[in-house]
This record gives sequence, C-alpha cells and structure tokens, in this order.
Amino acid sequence: MLILFLRSVLLYLFILFILRMTGKRQIADLQPFDLIITMAIADLASAAIADTNTPLLYSVIPILALYLVQQAVARLSLKSAAFRTFVCGSPLLLVRDGVLQEGLMRQANYTVSDLCDHLRAEAVFDLADVRYAILETNGTLSVLQRPPGDLPQPRMSYLLILDGEFCDTALGHLNIPRAALISLLRRNKVPSPRRVLYLQYQSDGAMHLQLKARYGGKVRHIAKKEVKELCS
Repeated sequence: MLILFLRSVLLYLFILFILRMTGKRQIADLQPFDLIITMAIADLASAAIADTNTPLLYSVIPILALYLVQQAVARLSLKSAAFRTFVCGSPLLLVRDGVLQEGLMRQANYTVSDLCDHLRAEAVFDLADVRYAILETNGTLSVLQRPPGDLPQPRMSYLLILDGEFCDTALGHLNIPRAALISLLRRNKVPSPRRVLYLQYQSDGAMHLQLKARYGGKVRHIAKKEVKELCS
C-alpha cells in the first residue's frame, strides 16, 4: 500500500509539472489536440498507478513523448495559420443580427437548444437581442448584444493580419484588397506584413497594429480617417 501511495504521489507531481509546462490553466483553454493529449496522459498515469508491477518509466516516457508532440503542434500552430486552422478549426458565426446561421450551426453540430442554453448562461433570453454570437475554437460562445434604445449598433472587430499572414475572410468581409493594406502598412513604415504580429480592425473604425518582437514590437494606432480612405 505504501508503494502504491508513493507511485500515485510521484505521478501526480510529474503530471502536474507536465501540464504546467503546456501553459494551459483550465479546461476552457484547451484546444481539441490539447484535450486529446491530456486524456491520454491521464490514461497512462492511471494504468501505472493501478498496476504496481508496471515500471513507472513505462508511463513516464510515453507521457514525455506526448508532451513533446503537444509542444511541436503548438509551435507549428504559431508559425502556420493553415496548420492552426486544420488542428483547431476556426470560429463560427452562429447568429448575425438575431438571425440563426443554420448552415454553420449544422457544420458545428450545434442545435438551437444548445445555442439557447449558452445564451441564457450569458444572461441573454431573446435571440432578437443578439448582434453576434460566435462559437470559438475551444467550444465557448462569445456574445455581443444589441444596444438598448436608439444607440448605434455595435460593430465587430476583425483580425486582418495574424503572425504575418493575411486573414482573407476578414479582408473579404470588409472589402479590403491585400494590395491596399500593404500600401497602408508602408505608409506607416512597415515594409512587409510578415513583420506584423497582428493588425486589428477595431469596432470604432480605426486599426491597431503591433509588430513582432524581433522587429521592435512597437504598437501603432492607425486613425479612423486613414482606414476609411482604405475601405472606400
């Protein structure tokens, strides 16, 4: 019994160390590949704890291998938007201006009941009050409500460049050509989009730009007037 107890404590400390190294703090932070690896680690650990005849290394080595796989996938996801989309998927707009996007809901296997449950959890009880509802890649639902009364309708913010790569879906929605955006960057002393960590079109019509750390990591604000000229 003492050996079983010590094995359990050692494996617990080892798994805690591995999970802390992954950088994830809670289940809501887990992407699908993270969840799969976490479940596999739990299964390997439970097998070693239950069977005292199995050497601990038979669990420690596979757990280390899974950790290395997780780190490799995470790094590839940072470097390639296409790989990140393949592994993690992309956010889905389930509600736009109170209208359900049935095709996207079917794609996500998301029922109207599921949607209403999540909206109620966000204190939204009427679909007509929803400006946007977005299903994030980790399974959470982000909700933007309509403003009360005669206040102007809120607008979404869009990532136009992420890790040096264009977000074509957002560019298409805003009707911004790549060439025009490259010209805008050059006017703001950014010679290439590959230097950009992220460029965001904000809800107020301006843009927020941050360069990658190896290019100085500077943050710049692009005024609404300049952005309006770009979109015209």
